[in-house]
Amino acid sequence: MKEKEQKFKQVLSLFIIFVLTFIMTCGCSTEEKKEKVKLNGSPFAILEEEEEEVKAKLYYWDLEHKKIKDESKIMYTILKKEVPKEIYKKSPISWDGKGHLVIPSYAQVSQEYQGNVEKVEIPLQERIIWRKDVKLVSKEKDKYILVFTENSKNKEIELVIPPHFFKGNDGKEYRIGETGTVAGIIKKGNEVFILYSCFIPGAGEIYAKLFIAKYDLKAEKIEWREVEIPENAELSPALPPLPDNTTSIEKSFFIPTLTVPAEVDIDSMKLKPINNIIEYQKKYASETLKSAMPVNIEILGSYEDILFVGIQMVKPTEPPELYVFALKDGQMMGLLRRTEKGIELIDQENKVVETYDIPRSSSFGGERDIIFPNTSGTNSMME
Repeated sequence: MKEKEQKFKQVLSLFIIFVLTFIMTCGCSTEEKKEKVKLNGSPFAILEEEEEEVKAKLYYWDLEHKKIKDESKIMYTILKKEVPKEIYKKSPISWDGKGHLVIPSYAQVSQEYQGNVEKVEIPLQERIIWRKDVKLVSKEKDKYILVFTENSKNKEIELVIPPHFFKGNDGKEYRIGETGTVAGIIKKGNEVFILYSCFIPGAGEIYAKLFIAKYDLKAEKIEWREVEIPENAELSPALPPLPDNTTSIEKSFFIPTLTVPAEVDIDSMKLKPINNIIEYQKKYASETLKSAMPVNIEILGSYEDILFVGIQMVKPTEPPELYVFALKDGQMMGLLRRTEKGIELIDQENKVVETYDIPRSSSFGGERDIIFPNTSGTNSMME
């Protein structure tokens, strides 16, 4: 009897070990799969110009396998005769890389591109700022219509933002509505965050302030908070944060500065420059440091948890080239180089691993012909 019990215990022990091993193995596999999904990649579009029209053709950048896939789809087409040249070369107003697309009414959206498409008349008297699932419509001074998605339906509420004053470096009192502008908007649950950038003339300088107005949809109250800006952050009215040059991921805004893009972390209320990009520029795009003209590190957009920033290489007699860095939490996940002849994908060892024959339309000159998802945008930039 004792021998049977002992054998049973041995078998039971082996069974438990097997089950635990199986669970641990499955757990690791699940985490690996989750990570693969996160790093899978992002859609983007290339503007292709023909004699009478411009088409936005879809591609997919697989960050994990360092590949580009031609989606064989056209997002939209713009007839050149209907709009000025400088207009049809602009990006969509708002695009999440999936089904959400806000685009001027003169664009013809392809039937093969299915999704939630909003067409906007240009020009509009009302200034509208978009973000996925929320938009802010300016009616008059400090009065807005807040439009957001609730239970798969659009809901509108009137939003009156009360005056908010702050003291400048000179000790004087300033009003946010008079010194600043709305740079972006984020909705998370029942909270809406509106980012304001302010520039105030001081003694021989112009200094910056950042504020966030948090609106609680349930309590119907607004709370103002100031963002802490480090001394080395070069915010400037020469490159102010605006809806079309900022983006957001989760509860963070990403805004331009004269040096590197910076993250406005809503939880900590701090501005955090993304200094890693300087090291990446030196390692992977050092030629841009010798560009024929000074270049800024641009925010191109974001997709899920990936931030896209671009560094342009300006050449005296040739079309410019563009380095696109895909960053996750400040770390480089991928690097794409847009040239006159096509696209190169570069690995962590700074080697070209893939080349694609996707030539630039010659008429684009120094303008950018590559579009990355960005749900932040405004119609005022399309006029």
